[in-house]
Amino acid sequence: MICDIPIRSETKTVTTRRRQWIPVALAALGLGLMALTGCTKGMNSATTLMPATSPATSFAYVANSGSGTVSAFAISAAGSLSSLPGSPFAAGGGAEFMAFDSVHDLLFVGNATSNSLSAFLVNTASGVLSPLPGSPFATGITPHGVAVDPAGKFVFVANGVDNTLSAFAFNVATGTLATVPGSPFAGLDNPYGVSVSPSGTFLYVDNLNSGTVSAFLIDGNSGALTPLGASPFPTGQTPIPLISDPNGKFVYVGNHMGNSVTAYNVNDANGALSPVGGTPSSAGACSVSCHTNPMRLAIDPADRFLYVTHVGNNSVAAFRLNNGVLSPASSAATGQHPFGVALDPSGKFLYVANKVDNSISVFSVNSTGTLSPFPGSPFSAGGNGPTNIVIVKAH
Repeated sequence: MICDIPIRSETKTVTTRRRQWIPVALAALGLGLMALTGCTKGMNSATTLMPATSPATSFAYVANSGSGTVSAFAISAAGSLSSLPGSPFAAGGGAEFMAFDSVHDLLFVGNATSNSLSAFLVNTASGVLSPLPGSPFATGITPHGVAVDPAGKFVFVANGVDNTLSAFAFNVATGTLATVPGSPFAGLDNPYGVSVSPSGTFLYVDNLNSGTVSAFLIDGNSGALTPLGASPFPTGQTPIPLISDPNGKFVYVGNHMGNSVTAYNVNDANGALSPVGGTPSSAGACSVSCHTNPMRLAIDPADRFLYVTHVGNNSVAAFRLNNGVLSPASSAATGQHPFGVALDPSGKFLYVANKVDNSISVFSVNSTGTLSPFPGSPFSAGGNGPTNIVIVKAH
């Protein structure tokens, strides 16, 4: 079974930089905030969220592909969710993949059906989103995966239908985006997920049609992309989830139709990928019958566990990580069609966006990676078709 997959075969310096451009951006915005829209009622058994009443330790943002919006929630120290004033915020048609630029406090949202990239300034004290001047920005056809380099200089977007990668450079002076010379970059085959190495040197893109991962060298000055000589690298069937580990040593790829996850070693010198071991890792026996159709990946802040949503049987699984080797740790039932998955900065809570029943499943995570349903879960996602979730630390 394949679910909702567009396969066409059919720091101090950081603070200074923020101060330079934020006033410009806010001036262009007219210092206006979006009007309050109130709380959205949950569907099915999802709990309806009340407005935030206690200080947040972080904020959760959920892209709603069906309503073209981003829902915003405050996360308390205890892990609970509460809706933020103004939520949901307007994005674009088919809002799905997101990426956060922690250097400039920017949230980027790929809009798959409107062929654009929305960009928001995140108020990390209140959680409120304000669109950047010029947003949304035009991309190629059917943008999917979005990634930001660690320095906050460039944003990359995979365009599934026209087999290209759009690249944007962030302009500190104006607080907006400009197209990188040479963008869009061609040579892909129905690209979907995008990941930038922690060093900001290499970019990886999975190709749905060919079952491969393409790798590029990122020019640190211009953002231009150069294909690596040995690229693309073979993976399993229908590679969809794609993520780089926080230490830059490994890349993990979910094989949607192969019901497995492939782990790759990353060559520090040239970015080349080589499989860890000889075969992909599957979840094996589990408490929720079996693991089918991996959809999204997340790694806990301590780099101990990899979490995988399985859209084929409404579950999320945890793998232990040991020098790139994956072993099953636990699994738990989610809502219907789990897509996006993310952990809070403490790594104590896991959040899953469920596309079909418009809900967010919340789990407590213990030191062994075991997942326990959070009281009141699932919660209303505040929009239709939630597909991705990003969590930002409050400060």
